[in-house]
Amino acid sequence: MKLSRKQLILTIPAVILMNAALAAVYAMEPGNSIQRFMPRCPFHEVTGMHCPGCGGTRAVHALLHGHPLKAIRYNAILFPMGVCTLLIWKYPKLQYNKPFAITVATVFILFFICRNLPFYPFTLLAPPATY
Repeated sequence: MKLSRKQLILTIPAVILMNAALAAVYAMEPGNSIQRFMPRCPFHEVTGMHCPGCGGTRAVHALLHGHPLKAIRYNAILFPMGVCTLLIWKYPKLQYNKPFAITVATVFILFFICRNLPFYPFTLLAPPATY
């Protein structure tokens, strides 16, 4: 796949920023009282509910350190959304496919609802409180 000059100009800084962010997440221990570099979820702080992204930073940190099961425990939607991102990156027209978009949005909304239900087995979808 050959990138146009405009795409290349946009892609290079994005890749650099993404790698810098991954390096920061790798180096910092999320939730460590000494390293408050990683922000808390503002949605969770205000409402007490877990947004679909809650635990995402800790999940990426666990994944970068070779702990995929721990990553799933922090945020189970990380892997399906990663696959969707890769699919859209590989097939850009997929982002305009209405059934695909509706399916992704439905899964995301159902995950948001289910991880906030206060009974088993849905409590397993909430990230552990390790702040």
